[in-house]
Amino acid sequence: MSVFDLLKSNKKQATRQLINAKSIDETGVETYKKEYLVYFLIKPLNIAVLSETNIRSRVLSLMNILKEVEAAEIACINSRETFEENKLYLKQRIAEENNPHVRELLQKDEAFLDRIQIQTASAREFLIMLRFRDRDVDTSEVRISISRIEKMLKEQGFMAKLASKEDIKRIFAVYFVQNLTQVYFDDYNGERWVKADVM
Repeated sequence: MSVFDLLKSNKKQATRQLINAKSIDETGVETYKKEYLVYFLIKPLNIAVLSETNIRSRVLSLMNILKEVEAAEIACINSRETFEENKLYLKQRIAEENNPHVRELLQKDEAFLDRIQIQTASAREFLIMLRFRDRDVDTSEVRISISRIEKMLKEQGFMAKLASKEDIKRIFAVYFVQNLTQVYFDDYNGERWVKADVM
């Protein structure tokens, strides 16, 4: 079931409930399941230029981190827009189109999308997520865990940073709706357009 199907079938639930994000703060996400999620963004390496020994070393480094952090999860998401549905639509239109001039324009559109896709094919973001099961956990414990994994990532040679509130909102936009063009995300719909009364 796609996210869109889920949204249609659960119209009475708020979007935050559907994506299980009760609140987002500067270090993570509080969920409706009384969990707290912390994300680290890992800068990807171009393994095409690394030797087999270096790649093996990178894998072992990641394994060492995962052994030490029991609540860690890994995700890989696109950081660029995907055009697969657009390309499928254009292929269908080309097959149905009788006018050779229109067919030529559709083929040029398809070629353009192919070029964009090739240019951004390696645009991925890698995330390590810490899941704290009980939200009532002491905030100092959360800070200690964050500092510990930051130190481990640095020691193992990974370029990583703790995801900020804006990073988390962007990650959710990419994951749930493939929105890669928006720069700023409101905490509340239309928030940026509301102005305080000036006396």
